[in-house]
Amino acid sequence: MKRVFLAVALLTAAGAIYAQTPEDALRYSWLQNTGTARSQGIANANGAIGGEISTIFSNPANIGFYKTSDLVITGGLNLMNNKTSYLGVTTKDNKSSGFLGTSGFVMGNPTYGNGSLRSSAFGFAINRAADFNNRITYTNKGGTLSRTSMADYFMEYIDKYGDRNPYSKLALKTYWVDNTTSGGALFSSASELARASGLEQKQEIITNGGITEFAFAGAANINDKVYLGATIGLPVLQYGATRLYDEQDPSESTINQFNNAYFDDDLVTKGVGINFKLGAVFKVNDNVRLGVYAHTPTWYSLSDTYYAAAGADVEDYPTLDTNNVHEVATIDPLVFDYNLRTPFKVGASFSVLFGNVHEIKSQRGFISGDIEYINYAASRFTSRPNSLIIENRNIPKELNHAIDEAYKGTVNARLGAELKFTPVMIRLGGAYYGNPYKYIAGEKGSITQITGGLGYRNHGFFVDLGYVHTLGKDVVFPYRLTSASNYPAEVKSNNSRVVLTVGIKI
Repeated sequence: MKRVFLAVALLTAAGAIYAQTPEDALRYSWLQNTGTARSQGIANANGAIGGEISTIFSNPANIGFYKTSDLVITGGLNLMNNKTSYLGVTTKDNKSSGFLGTSGFVMGNPTYGNGSLRSSAFGFAINRAADFNNRITYTNKGGTLSRTSMADYFMEYIDKYGDRNPYSKLALKTYWVDNTTSGGALFSSASELARASGLEQKQEIITNGGITEFAFAGAANINDKVYLGATIGLPVLQYGATRLYDEQDPSESTINQFNNAYFDDDLVTKGVGINFKLGAVFKVNDNVRLGVYAHTPTWYSLSDTYYAAAGADVEDYPTLDTNNVHEVATIDPLVFDYNLRTPFKVGASFSVLFGNVHEIKSQRGFISGDIEYINYAASRFTSRPNSLIIENRNIPKELNHAIDEAYKGTVNARLGAELKFTPVMIRLGGAYYGNPYKYIAGEKGSITQITGGLGYRNHGFFVDLGYVHTLGKDVVFPYRLTSASNYPAEVKSNNSRVVLTVGIKI
């Protein structure tokens, strides 16, 4: 199992015949719920709370509670802090970014008469479903030296797929990997030095972009007992990643045929998708509500644009041109067009309201919770007509098999509460997003959130302030090998988000 996953993981952006990886599928599906400041203050445990515009993106049946109309604008700031440990060395990084959060309107329409349909609602909203702005740096300088080299990755890739790929040629043209002085056999002085005494390595990963989803939702209120809703979501995805990797000989020797090498690459992914969300909320009585919801996969049409550059100083290695320092970059970018289907999601919710829900001054707040299941192994790549991919029709199949082997289904849980002291509200919450990895190569991850917030509502105007503190665990590999073990950098995130929402009745 491990060999299957790691072999296909060679198809990283550095591999470049097919630029997608299993990690891409996870990046676009392992997402935490987002919403207005009110919703985030209760950890987005909103699946059965009633009228709240954020539920367009979770359980749209809740907008069926609207009898009037709201206009909402949300903005926020993310403060990212990462601590990365690699071979005994810890490195810290941080980055901040602002965003436009859940904004839009919901229009409630009461129905007069004796029919079963008591009201209906329509909503349009924009939501920042994911924020990819981040920075991670890791190194083993001063710690345990690495006994493998990125050259090992290149040799495995060339051995399996050949050297026609322009990005494989970067390693060959810099003599990081050589097949000219040994009768066509692949050789690397960097790899030999790593096995003999070890290498220092460092990588910086800078990412940007996000997923902004546009959504149209409708809901119906049947006898004030059953609420049914549906959403059409149109996510717009943009992801950018710059990766700067280098490795070097930590000794001062000038006769071991390797001093240092680097591989830098830049990836931009853009595309659009479509998904559907269905939900229902049932009133057990005036103070107890139960909800269920299901989200279809998101079907993305994506395009990658990719550049790379490499350089190496191989000291006294006998190169054909007698030069020991070479730097090579791609002249034209490679462009890949493909489709991605993310996993489905199902969930259930409850809410218990305190006080007399029919009298605003008698309402005392609520407690609510969500639990949901998502199968991260259900993501699937498919290719679109592209001359670079036609030669490798089996690669999407291999990628999908790698996803099956690498990831698993998991459970997410959220719990929140709001205490109401008219016209002021206090909110608290917590959420846990489970580990998507099967732990076949040292991967493990989870996300825990602690949330809080304040709200003010009076005379058709409301303003909410929310805070989310996120504790996350994940891993990053500089490269993956099948012939030897290489170790991941373990990333612990300690991130903060501040969200402000302003709204009015219209």
